[in-house]
Amino acid sequence: MIKLSKTILMSLVALLMLSCSEYNQILKSGDNERKKNAALKYYEEEDYLKSVTLLEDVIPFYKITSEGEKLYFYYCMSNYELGDYYLAGYYFKRFIRQYPTSKFNEKAAFLSALCAVQNSPNYKLDQTETLNALDELQIFIDLYPNSTRIDTCNQIMDRLRGKLELKQYENAMLYYKTENYKAAVVALEGTLEKYPESQYKESILFHAVKSSYFLAINSIESKKKERLEETLKRYRTFVAAFPESGHSTEVESYKEKTEQELTKIKESSSQ
Repeated sequence: MIKLSKTILMSLVALLMLSCSEYNQILKSGDNERKKNAALKYYEEEDYLKSVTLLEDVIPFYKITSEGEKLYFYYCMSNYELGDYYLAGYYFKRFIRQYPTSKFNEKAAFLSALCAVQNSPNYKLDQTETLNALDELQIFIDLYPNSTRIDTCNQIMDRLRGKLELKQYENAMLYYKTENYKAAVVALEGTLEKYPESQYKESILFHAVKSSYFLAINSIESKKKERLEETLKRYRTFVAAFPESGHSTEVESYKEKTEQELTKIKESSSQ
């Protein structure tokens, strides 16, 4: 059994060495036709690194031939399959400009957009790439409104928007957690204005009430009454939207405290 395993291992090593030796011979040869055929073979075998290297060598020689379009598209695809999304996205765009009537253009445009999607980072990081991905997907939808890929684009766009929404919500919550209540109110309500159907709507409205209350009671006397009244307005908005909320008991306590503070102000001003 051990002998058999060693034999298989040695055979695999020999095949690998032979394959590498064959590839190096092709790479060093001046035979462009041989390189082209080998590149296509490696592509079909999903050996994209060898394919992309050989295609890079031969594409200039086939650029104005009938095969140039296919070779360039395979070059784009090889970069995509290797996970080099910045480079692949760049080459897909170049491909479309170079071959404006190509049958591959719809796929190239779609994959170019997917490259931008792949470059979109974790929601906690800068979201410039996410915005770019949304633009790329929208461009594809505008160019190919009847494409079978439209549903996929819309699903991806929903996911990307969800990432932007989460980032904005957490940024707003950071103001609340650091007790910067004035900024918290502005940021929370700004999030809801931008995402009126936000999945975080209950939390946003609840923390807007709390932030508004703490902002009011810590305000100078000249601004306290106005801010307490704004707290009651936010309380009513919350209750109207979520009458059965798990936060109801707590939010009621802030309403009562707010009313008590307003009563004190009223009594003080009447004296």
